[in-house]
Amino acid sequence: MIAEPTEPWMNNVHETLNRYTVRFFTGSFEQDLTKRFEQFGQNATWWVSPDWKVIYIATEWTDYKQGNGPDGYGVTLHKLWKSTDGGMTWRRLAWPEVNNIGQLSFLDADRGYAIGWGPRIWRTADGGEHWEEVKAPALAYEVDSERTRAAQMSARADVRPIKGTRFELTAASLEKNGVLFFAFFSPEPYRGQKAVSLVYALRWEDPADIFARADEPRGPEIVIPEATVVDVLWVRGGERGPRGNALYLLTEQDLPHNHDIPHDTDRARPAGVWRWTGERATHLKTFDDDIRPDALYVGKDGLLLIDASSSRNEHDIALVSRDGGESWTRQDEGPGAAGGHFENGGTTKWRYFGYSLLSREIH
Repeated sequence: MIAEPTEPWMNNVHETLNRYTVRFFTGSFEQDLTKRFEQFGQNATWWVSPDWKVIYIATEWTDYKQGNGPDGYGVTLHKLWKSTDGGMTWRRLAWPEVNNIGQLSFLDADRGYAIGWGPRIWRTADGGEHWEEVKAPALAYEVDSERTRAAQMSARADVRPIKGTRFELTAASLEKNGVLFFAFFSPEPYRGQKAVSLVYALRWEDPADIFARADEPRGPEIVIPEATVVDVLWVRGGERGPRGNALYLLTEQDLPHNHDIPHDTDRARPAGVWRWTGERATHLKTFDDDIRPDALYVGKDGLLLIDASSSRNEHDIALVSRDGGESWTRQDEGPGAAGGHFENGGTTKWRYFGYSLLSREIH
């Protein structure tokens, strides 16, 4: 049976995109799932407390029927929702619709961060009722080359570079010790070094201007040359795991793709792994050119897992290390899934593929 449009809007891609929704279900494998939340949106991010009682969902909805706004992008609205009873009831929090949220990370049900375009970082200590913005480092921006060129042509003179409004951090991870590590690729040299990724550490008690104050702003903890940091992960040392605490960094090597250069997006950027223990970061491994890295996890007994895919055959790939990142094994998981998850500290990996939820144990 082939589905056929029955109403005019079904033939319009902008109309169908505008009708996308974000949904949240509760239930078990043994019982039917029940829909508890649905709001318009093409993208979303969420956080759930360990006891599954407090849930935050940030939705992003773009109106594809409208033209671009003054920043050169489409009209996009952002909303923040909260449940304190496991998703049974929801309340919309007071959040400016113009402020994007691409990531939610919380220490507990009340204290957490929202991270969005700009980049911008906000934190709350009262469960999302009030938010304080932490000013991003001065180097955390990207020049909007298209708008800058247009402004220069219209003014017939040199115009200061216009910053892109949707520049994002390339990685951010809130650790149990209360430190938020975040990274971005710097468009400007840092202390004479060009083409570097900078990794910063934000402690919960730090003032909001710690990175932007006029007098001695805090600098980066780590400088990674000619690579983009895709994910960061703090691993605590244990008897059967890595010796001592360490921050692991998952990277794409070489310079970011330049969309102004024809076919530059075809250039391979090999995945790499670095380890930092408080001094200079150590480069542990560069993987085959076909590996496209996605996320980094720590499993039981210090097992490290990289969730990735292969550009060679579009298969999902799991990269596994049991010796603190010194050596890795490659496991082919088959055709690419629509989604997946690995619980830090465990051994079970989940994949959503072909309307089926699959799981396997990582060995």
